[in-house]
Amino acid sequence: MSATASDQTVHPVTLSARYQTDGFQFPIRALSPEKAADYRRKLEASQASLGGKFQGLYTQKPHLLFTWLADLVREPAVLDLAQQVVGPDILLWSTEFFIKGAGDERFVPWHVDDTYWHIEPQIQVTVWIALSDVNADNGPLRYIPGSHVAPRLEIVTQASEKNMLISGQVAKGVDESRAVDVLLRAGEVSVHDSRTLHASGMNKGWDSRIGVAARYLATSVRSLTERESASLVRGVDIHNYFDHEPAPASDLDDAARAAHAKAADMRLRNMYGARHRDQPALKTIGAKTD
Repeated sequence: MSATASDQTVHPVTLSARYQTDGFQFPIRALSPEKAADYRRKLEASQASLGGKFQGLYTQKPHLLFTWLADLVREPAVLDLAQQVVGPDILLWSTEFFIKGAGDERFVPWHVDDTYWHIEPQIQVTVWIALSDVNADNGPLRYIPGSHVAPRLEIVTQASEKNMLISGQVAKGVDESRAVDVLLRAGEVSVHDSRTLHASGMNKGWDSRIGVAARYLATSVRSLTERESASLVRGVDIHNYFDHEPAPASDLDDAARAAHAKAADMRLRNMYGARHRDQPALKTIGAKTD
């Protein structure tokens, strides 16, 4: 369906009380349909150049490798949403691709983002950016309202080839009858707290479900374990708790690869400790993927 004239303009959106009570808010128009389609084309071109998939460390902080992604996560409407949660001084901590092709049987189990984050204070927000339409058939994100302020559920590890989470974490005892499906049009976003329970199922639809998760922090946040790095995307950083990351000058150039390798290693070591190098899903990115 073609976009109407009213769809072309992105208007500022103020997060409502729903974000505070539910731990999420959607749908929010952040990009015009045309701009979302352009980003999707660039994403798919990058995928094709890598053999058709983003794998291994390409899935960790890829904004340090691709100029178009560095632009996407700095879009003014996206940063305006992040600012409403974390304040005017914003660090982009990480990005991740969540892409399921048509018929993809992979899934994201129920989990909370901050299980392995080890940061304090919890002044953070995730902006999940849809670059394709997300409907009930193609594995939409799902939330449990109010779970960000509810008692924590037990987390177990159930890693499998179909589990899209590197950690393999699964929250036990989730009441799925309360789940809300996050249905989005390309260029819309969903915003959620790191403590909000969420999941997504397999893609039973005809088109790819393409999402980019961007994690933003206030500059006052610090790591409780080892020092990490982040990109200063708005404001100033008077705290200096994170090393500042450079934006890539061109896609996958030598400087970008070096900066990315260092940043991804710091990030994963903070989450998983010394065992992060043993993760089969996190091989280095020197060769093309298949």
